[in-house]
Amino acid sequence: YAVLRFKMLMSANPAALAPGPLMVGLGLLSLLFAGLMLYRRGDIKRLFAYSSIEHMGIITFAFGMGGPLANFAGLLHMVMHSLTKSAIFYAVGHVAQIKGTQKMADISGLTVTHPGLGWAFLVGVAAIAGLPPLGVFMSEFLIVSSTFAVEPLLAVPLVLGLLTAFGALMMRTTAMAFGEPSGNSPAGTPPGWVSYLPIHAHLALVLVAGLYLPAPLVGWFRNVAGLLG
Repeated sequence: YAVLRFKMLMSANPAALAPGPLMVGLGLLSLLFAGLMLYRRGDIKRLFAYSSIEHMGIITFAFGMGGPLANFAGLLHMVMHSLTKSAIFYAVGHVAQIKGTQKMADISGLTVTHPGLGWAFLVGVAAIAGLPPLGVFMSEFLIVSSTFAVEPLLAVPLVLGLLTAFGALMMRTTAMAFGEPSGNSPAGTPPGWVSYLPIHAHLALVLVAGLYLPAPLVGWFRNVAGLLG
């Protein structure tokens, strides 16, 4: 909200510098920096905190590019990221409770030891990494497409940053899902299956959004995108 208000106020002032180039530059910087830092994180919560920095960079970049399609994609990405990341952090909290640690090196084999949690975590990672047919893929695809259509050269660092972050997430989380189950003792009573429902509900919405967006929602996004300029 603060970024959008900044853009709208600056754009309305003819004496001020255009905010678009600044937002594009800061967005790319955040994306590339966070993508590289993902390779160095050993704490699972910090890993996804840097993932959030990456996605804030993507959103800032989209709004900096401006135009109906980029603004539409930025708004969609805000919603998809919020749904996906809330599911991931909910899952990560369960993982830390079950394993008694947040160190990724001490967490493995979740799909074997806790299938409901492990597979939900894996789907969340796939979603936030931008794999189809999930909603984040759709919004990122629209951002990349709109960039190629307007400024093809800017699409190069954008795609590079997305691939860097994708590789880091896959590398750091694969063992957590499929590795040999770790022998860590639980820190407390494992959560019941009911506590997994918010994770599954959010991920279901992300999946549906990747396949179909209701016309009223599309219309609302278009109206707001038009106001952003």
